[in-house]
Amino acid sequence: MDSDKAKQTGNFVLILIAMVLGVLIGLMFASHSKSPSDGTLEGKVSEVMRLVEDEYVDAVDADSVSERIVAAILSELDPHSTYLSARETERTDEMMRGNFEGVGIVLHYEGDSVYVGQVMADGPSAGVGILPGDLIMTVDGDTMSGVGIARDSAVARLRGPKATKVEVCVKRLGKDYCYKIRRGVVNHQTVTCATMLNDTTGYIQLSSFSATSYDEFHNALVSLKGKGMKKLIFDLRGNGGGSLSSAVGVAGELLPAGSLIVYTKGAHSRRRDVRAPIGGLFTKGTVVVMVDENSASASEVVSGALQDNDRATIVGRRTFGKGLVQTDFSLNDGSSVLLTTARYYTPSGRSIQRPYDSGTDEYYRSYFEQLLDESYADSMTVHINDSTPYYTKGGRVVYGGGGIIPDRLLTYRKDESFVYYNALANKGLINIVAFRHVQRHAEELLQRYPDKGSFGKGFRASEALFGELVSEGVRRGVERNDKSIAVQRPLIMAMLKAYVGLALYGNDAFYDAYLPMDEDLKETINMKL
Repeated sequence: MDSDKAKQTGNFVLILIAMVLGVLIGLMFASHSKSPSDGTLEGKVSEVMRLVEDEYVDAVDADSVSERIVAAILSELDPHSTYLSARETERTDEMMRGNFEGVGIVLHYEGDSVYVGQVMADGPSAGVGILPGDLIMTVDGDTMSGVGIARDSAVARLRGPKATKVEVCVKRLGKDYCYKIRRGVVNHQTVTCATMLNDTTGYIQLSSFSATSYDEFHNALVSLKGKGMKKLIFDLRGNGGGSLSSAVGVAGELLPAGSLIVYTKGAHSRRRDVRAPIGGLFTKGTVVVMVDENSASASEVVSGALQDNDRATIVGRRTFGKGLVQTDFSLNDGSSVLLTTARYYTPSGRSIQRPYDSGTDEYYRSYFEQLLDESYADSMTVHINDSTPYYTKGGRVVYGGGGIIPDRLLTYRKDESFVYYNALANKGLINIVAFRHVQRHAEELLQRYPDKGSFGKGFRASEALFGELVSEGVRRGVERNDKSIAVQRPLIMAMLKAYVGLALYGNDAFYDAYLPMDEDLKETINMKL
């Protein structure tokens, strides 16, 4: 009986959502039709909800139903308007702030076990004795590893108000250790790498745009200019966006004062122009921006502004194509609505938003089809959704309607020798095997290599570690491929070192090992611009 009742209630929720969507669609296309309600979306939805509360045969969880209805309504508007629960809102706010309160440990999960994946160098856990590779057994006495333990539980228990203490008990090489850690503010760095590639070429990689990204980028520019940077390679590959104001600040460091960066406008908002302020740190040196199919939103604001002002050469592959601006509206219960309130336009006047008239499913399906078409093409080809020409400050033709099209295209790597490497990487096996090495040898490695510099110079992935990776691949369905190994062994060995370095010393050690193997970056460095 209970299962039948649950099934009936579940069916009801689907019916109710369909009813509300019907109301919404009816309102959109027949807003002048007569109705017992007041004719507004709010009135019709409220009327349906009152009927349910007053007349429906069974008791209904109003909160659950209302959340699903709100999410369903927003999904009908565009692909990026969305509803966030109170918990999701808290996580999103944390990412946008660029910091959180906790112990400064990056967690690593394997099966039902939770490990210390990395101890953040400036975090509260640094120096207390806890090591990468430690198996987390308990947090304040609560079990963290084992069957049925939710992954989020470790995060929830480790985080808490700054200055409060938490006891973390771990197992290391069969021995148990417990540590008292005073929580503090932990910064989430979005500049994941800032280094000199040669005497005059600087490199900055930005993973996302948070409230701290502008300051991080500014500080990176100061550091690299002090080391002699004349040319900047700014890597936005994989950067899915974030804060529009941070994007504007970052672009302003590279553009002459007064340059138009972006403008926004919507049905309920007038056009708003945003221009570069006085005092940009790097307004005259050479700039190259690297993008790919996962660069979106704020990344496209920056790359579009630099392209339209002829300030940078954009290199890589066509970006995602998200040109909608979401505003965060908080609700009374702590949840929120990210509602599209405007479109943004590059300085030349182009919208780079991909079409979404056919619905969200088609929106993402067409994106993946585009990736497949471009990746399998014999030469790098780009289909242009909007053939309307737009013009950069110097008179070059650019196009909108579907992402930023780079000035210099990089083809997808289709060498068959990458198949074996990709199979290992896609299953996460290189990271897994490297981390097991850290579990066994963290204390020894940190004593031998006290910093990332000595690690970079002295550590080499051993043949034994390589053999362990190959065996783990076979165990997990990746057959040994000697032909591929003959070509890609240096890359595999470098990535094993990179992941060991990441766990022990953080991002700098990872990129010191990885960047020399980045084929797209090497091609970009050697381009004649």
